[in-house]
Amino acid sequence: MDRRAQLKLLLLVIIVGFVLGLLSTALGGIPSSGSSTPTPPAGIGQTTFLILGVDRFDQPPVLRAIWFVTFRPPGRSVFLYGLSTDAPIPGQEPVTLGALFSWSAERGLDPLFLSQLAAAVPLEPDVTVLMDETAFAATVDFVGGVDLNGTVFGGEEVLGFLSLVQDQPEAMLAAQSRLIEAMVQRLPALGAAPDPTPLQRLVPEHVHVSLPVSQLAGMLSPLLPVDPSEVHVSRWAEAAP
Repeated sequence: MDRRAQLKLLLLVIIVGFVLGLLSTALGGIPSSGSSTPTPPAGIGQTTFLILGVDRFDQPPVLRAIWFVTFRPPGRSVFLYGLSTDAPIPGQEPVTLGALFSWSAERGLDPLFLSQLAAAVPLEPDVTVLMDETAFAATVDFVGGVDLNGTVFGGEEVLGFLSLVQDQPEAMLAAQSRLIEAMVQRLPALGAAPDPTPLQRLVPEHVHVSLPVSQLAGMLSPLLPVDPSEVHVSRWAEAAP
């Protein structure tokens, strides 16, 4: 299969994923991998990451992704919850989280954005990670690409197709969910002690982390090697009263 045919296949997969995402929204959420009813950990020892994806940092960044990752060692279960950037701010419609988002290297994240995000998703982050599209593409390549219907696609190819839905937050969230699930299946090949050097090189030009990278790696080490059946990807319920 030539590369053009492969790209068409990836587009088809993303479109199908979007349709499934819309259907699952109507039925109560994007299906999760590994469990039909994932329950997040709670209580002492719970660790939560807030991962925000943006387009680029060399200009005022545009928010592309909102994901919470939460787990509680020594348990091996990891829960990822995605939120649409088009999610309305409670009581302030039609303002959305994406419209409210603001970040700068000097001031960090806008406090109002963080407070409204906390109102929408009551998970208190221990770590906040901002990554641009270059970092996401590098992460895809770090895990060996994404295998969709037997064809492996690299980071730049994935970015090309995500760009087709970048102005459709619901489609973007559905596509991100499918890609994350595909990436999770590649994680066991990294083993229990993957070399993080390629990702560390992305800091701070393409990734900004609220903690030192070495401390971040230490927080994640109890989960390695990752068991894909223990990773649950779903959409955060936005219809809460």
